[in-house]
Amino acid sequence: MTPRMWKAPVIALAVLAADSEMDAQARAVVIRNATLVPVTAPRIERGTIILRGGRIEALGTNVAVPSDATIVDGTGLFVYPGLIDAGTNLGLTEIGSVPGGEDTREIGDFNPQNVILTAVNPHSELIPVTRVDGVTTAVTSAEGGLISGAAALIDLAGWTPTEMAVVPRVAMVVNFPSAGPQGFGGFGGGGRQQRSAADRREAMNRQVRQLYQFFEDARAYADVHARATGLKSDHKLEALIPFMRGELPVIIDASSADQIRGAIAFADSLKLKIIIRGARDGWRVADTLAARKIPVIVGPLTQAPANDEPYDLVYANPGVLAGAGVQIAFQSSDASNSRTLPYHAALATAYGLDPDEALRAVTINPARMFGIADKYGSLEVGKVANVFVTTGDPLDVRTHVKHVFIRGDSISFNDRHTMLYEKFRARPKKP
Repeated sequence: MTPRMWKAPVIALAVLAADSEMDAQARAVVIRNATLVPVTAPRIERGTIILRGGRIEALGTNVAVPSDATIVDGTGLFVYPGLIDAGTNLGLTEIGSVPGGEDTREIGDFNPQNVILTAVNPHSELIPVTRVDGVTTAVTSAEGGLISGAAALIDLAGWTPTEMAVVPRVAMVVNFPSAGPQGFGGFGGGGRQQRSAADRREAMNRQVRQLYQFFEDARAYADVHARATGLKSDHKLEALIPFMRGELPVIIDASSADQIRGAIAFADSLKLKIIIRGARDGWRVADTLAARKIPVIVGPLTQAPANDEPYDLVYANPGVLAGAGVQIAFQSSDASNSRTLPYHAALATAYGLDPDEALRAVTINPARMFGIADKYGSLEVGKVANVFVTTGDPLDVRTHVKHVFIRGDSISFNDRHTMLYEKFRARPKKP
């Protein structure tokens, strides 16, 4: 066959494949006769929602069902927007005890040039395990050093990191220095020596000065970069330019009240747009955070309080912050347990957090914090079709998730957990 003769069949096959893909995208999925929970609007009883082309096409009680749609009977079920984990290292780690499966940190204190998305493993066994509890989107980030790099906002579906990406560089992660717990250092004198409080304080102050200086250098670099051309690039400083300009937020990991106050002063001096993450002592400065309209990512709530802390400090903190008017979101802070995100929010409701606010804190609140509320976080026409169908409240451990859709595609519930379950259920019995 000559080249001219075989070109036509190839082109025809390509056209057919494209048409097939377009048909699949145009085909609607309809969930009907369910209770729709938009989060930002009242519930819709006996409602219908249509997903098409990766978006929510329509929802309500009087929605015309397309004749070619795939129908999901929602009788007795509930439809929610996909949950958003505001802080995890999902996709960056597989088995913590095996170094080869870890890609969560780099050497050195200053790594703003790191784009964490490039290290995400789309085929991690932890991703399908996470999705079956309704978590469809996550902010994944590295750790370590003073500046860990740019966090990525991803959907939990896709063959490549690029396919998963919602915002490849959604925020810069900064670990604000702390005097920390009493540590050890040095090897003289016959053993390890405890560092004094003064030594730890001096070490912290030195790191704070280094952090300030690095950001000041980035500001100077950005100013010169804007006025001149042909300058030699500094990839570390250049990576901070959109954050120095306030175009993107800076996540500052800060736990104690002193750290949080230091982080606020740091942001004020550099005019940064910040999100506080961790905030274990957030309740101590809740009024300040509320007045300054600084959002806070809380959690994980599965930590035990210290010996000298009230037993309910960790669990009541989110309710105190939200009660003061602080916009909160929840993080799992752990790839292996990102699937438990809804139960962090549930635990907080037992200690004062309003249940409706708890639901917002795993849906629309993180979407607002990261500038994607026009596409994520609630059930609204035109938004990305990340939804899941349940037998009840997703914050209730008794609830079962029946269906999950990411960008309108139905997600399989086959994962490592189900595989092991089926494997051992079929284990031969002894005679």
